Amino acid sequence: MNIEILDNYDSRDIGSYKGLLIFMEQLFSRQDNEIAYIKQLAIKIKRGIEDIDYFIQNATDKVCPECKNICCINKHGRFNFEDLIYLHAIGAKIPEVDFSKNDKEPCHFLNEKGCSLHRSFRPSGCNWYFCDSLFDAMEPAVNYRDFDDKLKEIAESWIKMVEEFKKYICLNP
Repeated sequence: MNIEILDNYDSRDIGSYKGLLIFMEQLFSRQDNEIAYIKQLAIKIKRGIEDIDYFIQNATDKVCPECKNICCINKHGRFNFEDLIYLHAIGAKIPEVDFSKNDKEPCHFLNEKGCSLHRSFRPSGCNWYFCDSLFDAMEPAVNYRDFDDKLKEIAESWIKMVEEFKKYICLNP
């Protein structure tokens, strides 16, 4: 039953979104070893994102202001269920979502200075996407290899966090 709430989740539907938020709040209020482990993985992910933030921000500061094709659209600014697992696990206040915008409009978190959310609180559709121009700006950097290694480590932890969460909700209705 619990896995169905993830399978049926629609990030564009306010009812589905609020239902999943309530479900997550209840689960993450539990005090057991499995939830503690999921929280540890999420904290590791958060630290990893914070470690690579400077590298990404340095590239976006150069590339994004000149861009004519804005990547930061509302489609990428929605929280999928994995994002909500992560945000609840780190104990973050979930940012308000504007459900009135369509997918192709500029992201509701985008302002004149860029994203209004710190990188470690952004939807994964935002954090894991690098357009060609951004990638081209990052790849020649001296510390690109370190960035790439760290990104792989974060991705592996993310996958493990989601797997552990799914296993937990299947075993603990």
